[in-house]
Amino acid sequence: MFDFKPKTLYHWYRNYLSDYQNDINSGIWLKNKIPIVDEQTGEIKSERPVYIAKPENISDSLTLDDKRIGKDSFTIMTNQKTGKIILLVETLKAEELKRAVEYLGESIANVQNISCDMSSSYLKFCEETFPDATIIIDKFHVINQVLEAVQSIRIRIKNQLLEYLPKGKKRTEADKKTLSDLELLKRSKFLLTQSESNWNDYQNELMQKVFKQFEELKTAYELSETFKQWYHKNNCKKHPIIIEKELFNWYETVENSKLKEFKSVVKMIEKHEDRILNYFQKALTNAKAENLNSKIQRFIINNYGIRDKDFALYRINKYFS
Repeated sequence: MFDFKPKTLYHWYRNYLSDYQNDINSGIWLKNKIPIVDEQTGEIKSERPVYIAKPENISDSLTLDDKRIGKDSFTIMTNQKTGKIILLVETLKAEELKRAVEYLGESIANVQNISCDMSSSYLKFCEETFPDATIIIDKFHVINQVLEAVQSIRIRIKNQLLEYLPKGKKRTEADKKTLSDLELLKRSKFLLTQSESNWNDYQNELMQKVFKQFEELKTAYELSETFKQWYHKNNCKKHPIIIEKELFNWYETVENSKLKEFKSVVKMIEKHEDRILNYFQKALTNAKAENLNSKIQRFIINNYGIRDKDFALYRINKYFS
């Protein structure tokens, strides 16, 4: 309407309409930094800014998650109840996170529960920073590992079929059958992540063909569905002994299936079993953090990416904390 160029509007918003320059000049923005220490010499190589550190956003339950912003990886600590950002720093390392969390002061003593993924760095950070808090492995990260095992079986079967296809030759009837099977596998990719109750009539018919053709895939899907049902929030009402027994039964079913792709999943679950089972006592997940990640991603897309990294993070600070 006023025939302003986007660059002109951005310039005025960044440098005059927002408080960005004032906050830089007054030292409010990026006042907190953590030293980056050389692991061999112990010397301080540089400093890393702590973009957000707001102790007033802390509650008794937190979530810890990683987020890709532009080309860089960040750790976001979020209030489980409000979804507001408590801590935002460009690192995934436990030692650097421990230095960053010092800016939250004594408020971290109020933390009783913290939900995170199975990253060894995050688990170390949580153990050392919140020794009295209950650590809950996020259920969606665990379920995702199970679903990836199902997809690994689908991909293995697909690769086996591709080996039978001759290259540069006229297709035989057997080859056409193989191509048809490959198409079935392709169409089943998304449906294998969904419960049968969510399939429509066409999808149900398709999956019955897939399962009839590929018994291993049917077994894998049934294992994943059984695990998702075990992880359902309604099971938080069950006695812990019953929940453990159901999990051990699932282990046994996996063992009997002989599906090698599920063996590593079982080992992963066994390794983190206590913290996975904590979900049924606390019923906490990283849902708030994942929702926040989606909002930040939409914010980035609507602003055509991260061209001015510092100003973008300044705005994220204002919007989401």
